[in-house]
Amino acid sequence: RRFGRSLHGEAVVSTQSTGYTSVLKKHQITTNMFTTGTVFLLGDLISQQLIEERGKEHQVERTVRSVAVGTVYIAPFVTFIYNFADKLFGPSLALKAALRKMAVIAMFSPLTSAGYIAVNNLFQGKPVSETLQKWRYDLPTIVLNGYKVWLPTHFFLLTVVPLRHRMFISNFVGVLWTGYLTYAANKAISPENLDKQGTQDEGH
Repeated sequence: RRFGRSLHGEAVVSTQSTGYTSVLKKHQITTNMFTTGTVFLLGDLISQQLIEERGKEHQVERTVRSVAVGTVYIAPFVTFIYNFADKLFGPSLALKAALRKMAVIAMFSPLTSAGYIAVNNLFQGKPVSETLQKWRYDLPTIVLNGYKVWLPTHFFLLTVVPLRHRMFISNFVGVLWTGYLTYAANKAISPENLDKQGTQDEGH
């Protein structure tokens, strides 16, 4: 098996699917990065326009940054996770193999979200202390919500949907999830949490 299959699988059966799979085989890493960048572009647009309702105050630099983080970090890292799970347990759709793959994906999930926050903050020039605060106060909620979204999705994809038919379903969920992720990663830490930290620091 060659490294770097699609971030969430390959395409549905159709003329589009055949074309996508052909390109994927020839340019796997590049295709993964392009697909993931597109997902993060749409996700941040959803985040800023539908969740945050920014309208004309849309932060273009944040969208560009989200696309960059998704392309240079998320795409290679999650591709590695999927390939690692496939190498361990094979492409079988059997329930036992699917559950084992889900366990591997769940194990790496916190690193995916934590890494996104870290790289996103790095691109903004924020200090490491702010990233650590974000991990402390917001990361557990992000990871928990990720499990709620992705574990049922992965179970469906790994037990029902053949590898070559997973792309569109997974990317549709991915766009919605990315909308939440970019919102949560860029949201300021609540003053209440910062006040709690200050009180704890004074106590020490």
